[in-house]
Order: sequence, then C-alpha cells, then structure tokens
Amino acid sequence: MSLRRLLHRCAALIVPTLALGALLVGAQAASASPGQVTKMDVTGAVFTCTDGSTYTVTSGTAVSVFHESTDPAGGDHVTGTIAPTRVTLSHSTDDLTYRLAGASWFGGNIRGAGGSFTDTEHFVIMGPSGGPVANVSITAHFTANAQGVVTVEFEKDSGTCTPPED
Repeated sequence: MSLRRLLHRCAALIVPTLALGALLVGAQAASASPGQVTKMDVTGAVFTCTDGSTYTVTSGTAVSVFHESTDPAGGDHVTGTIAPTRVTLSHSTDDLTYRLAGASWFGGNIRGAGGSFTDTEHFVIMGPSGGPVANVSITAHFTANAQGVVTVEFEKDSGTCTPPED
C-alpha cells in the first residue's frame, strides 16, 4: 500500500484523535522532536508500469526521515521524506541494470477541528546509459474535518509506473 493510500485511510482516525488531544491538553509551548532517520533494505520491491512491464529492485536502501512538531496554538505538524540510496533495478524484459533517483515526501497539519495531508512521489528510473526510461510522478492531497470526513481530495498521477506497495 502506498503512503498516500495509508494516510488517506488513517485520516478518519488521525485527525479526530489529535484534535481531541489538543482540546484536552490545551495550548502548549511550541515543541519539536528531532528527526527520526531509518534505513531499510528495499531489495525485491517492484515498480509496475503502464506497458505491463516491471522493474524489480535488486539492491539498495531507502532512507526515511520523519519529523513531528507542535506549534504554540497546539497544532501538530508531521513531515517525512523517503529517498533511495544506491538502488539498482532489473527490468522484466532484459538483463540490464537500472538505477533509481528521486524521493517521496509527505506532510500534514492538524489544527483543532481538522487537518490536511499531502503526499508526493517522484522517482525516475535511469537506464544503463544514464537517461530516464520510466518514472513515478504522483501528487495527492486531502483535507479532513474533525469528524474524519474527507472534504477535499485529489490525486494527479502522470507517471509511467506505480511505486511499490509499502
């Protein structure tokens, strides 16, 4: 499941829970946690493309940075970035080696009676000669009210492949 799908499904729980917490605790001084950095082996992840072919990760890691903060008015803010490091791929139709560039970014703001979340996934699969051969290009956004009802939602996908499921 992609991060944008996960955020979308969790909105009904995240927004009301954080809004309730802000009401119970009240306004606080601003705070920020240090960013959390994790690395994960992504070998075996599969990019599925519109032409029916696939690119499978043969080696490499994803570096994930996550940050959460609270503002003086009690609003919660989250952001995260996931980027490939030394990721190589194979294609379903040949024996060549490809590499992956780009990043996925997500962020959200929860303030009192609602919240907004945005997810961007922009990756380029580079061919053996170094030029782009395929890409993932997705921007998604939604806003939810205090009841967890999504009131604004859009997704624009202009890529030739989809990112691996989480």
